[in-house]
Amino acid sequence: MQTSLQHQGYTKVGEVLHLRGPRISLERLSAAIGLLQHRHPVLRSRLQINPEKPDSFLLEEDDTLQLQIREIPRKRTDHLTFWRQEWSKQEKKITDIGQGLAEFWLLQDPEDDNNDNSPREVVVICEHSVCDGLSLSNVAHEVLIALADENGNMFANSLSWPITMETAIQRSLSIVGKLLTFGRFILAALRLRASNTWSIARIPIANVDFPLTDMCDYCHTESCYSMLNKEETQKLVEKCHHEGVTVTSAVSSAILCAASMHVKSEDDRPSALRMSIGADTRRRCVPPISNHDLSYQVSGILPFIIPTRDIPATSEGMWQLAKIFGDFVKTSVNAGQILALGMIMGKIFQKTLGPPNFSELPTCGISSWGVLSFSEDYGRWKLAAMTPFVNMIKGAMPFATLQTVNGILTIMYIGAAPLIPIDILENLRDDTMQKLHQMIED
Repeated sequence: MQTSLQHQGYTKVGEVLHLRGPRISLERLSAAIGLLQHRHPVLRSRLQINPEKPDSFLLEEDDTLQLQIREIPRKRTDHLTFWRQEWSKQEKKITDIGQGLAEFWLLQDPEDDNNDNSPREVVVICEHSVCDGLSLSNVAHEVLIALADENGNMFANSLSWPITMETAIQRSLSIVGKLLTFGRFILAALRLRASNTWSIARIPIANVDFPLTDMCDYCHTESCYSMLNKEETQKLVEKCHHEGVTVTSAVSSAILCAASMHVKSEDDRPSALRMSIGADTRRRCVPPISNHDLSYQVSGILPFIIPTRDIPATSEGMWQLAKIFGDFVKTSVNAGQILALGMIMGKIFQKTLGPPNFSELPTCGISSWGVLSFSEDYGRWKLAAMTPFVNMIKGAMPFATLQTVNGILTIMYIGAAPLIPIDILENLRDDTMQKLHQMIED
């Protein structure tokens, strides 16, 4: 939370729910959000400064809290782009002390009030300190259920306060278990550092006329997206099953191969691509953390490293890379790296808030949000798509997320412009999709 307040909303996350259907009244959306607040204690709580520790914050539950809902008119012809223009104006806005940690937007054309099949957007934005992609998507799904007046029993009772990732990990391990898990992680990190003599292959950044300590003041987030349609996504899933890998491993292989086409490295030293990997802790905790809780439960594992010269060009080679990547992730998870890193994630994140250290910064990063729990129909409204976005104004490397919503795989590339120009992200996106199509079709 402190990161977001001190760095102009950095890491704040949101989702655009692209709907088709009749007009959504502000009153109806407000009522739906009220049900959502009754269900989730985080959404009915105000951000306050901790009086016992002024450099930290706490949430104060208040049943009278009304989350901000902005109704913004736009033209029907702008329904695919207007939210991006509005987000560019609002992304550096910080949460005020005494207010809630989430807000909603309602975007539609007033001239479509009598049209029962027009595009409309509901946007949800939340502080990353209390949500991740999975839990925010679940809340977005629930607000559509409430909007459609379906499954009223879901909102009859409040959920309990969610458990923080750190607490969940602490209660999952004994004292000896913590020492062993963390010890194995430290040894693995030391072995990785000792054995890795390659320079990090880096995607070129732009020359900028401001100090990188001031990225928050001069940068804005750029993002681009690409999708596989339902038929293409199904083909990818079937091919993954045939090859014995996950969709995340296949997409990661395509991303690495695409990145290798753009990297720059020192001529006198062999280079390697290094990919940072986000990982969900929910299923690794004992007992597991519920998907219904609005909470942040994202850790990671040690980065995946592959020499640039070993990047494959053939479809067969890319599937082999996907298997190598998947085995690496499985081995890392089984070694307890997700839990070990989760115990110190806050301290590590604080160290990354200074100017980027390009001697250690990975080539790129990836986070898989998985198969999300949306439906195609919500009463009189149809969900056409869900578009994620994140404030990444300090993101000095390209970062990719992937998700599947109603059978459609979407990949997002994001980075801090002008340090990472939009054409770099778009080229990475296009080359990733070309590699994925090659893997599917060959």
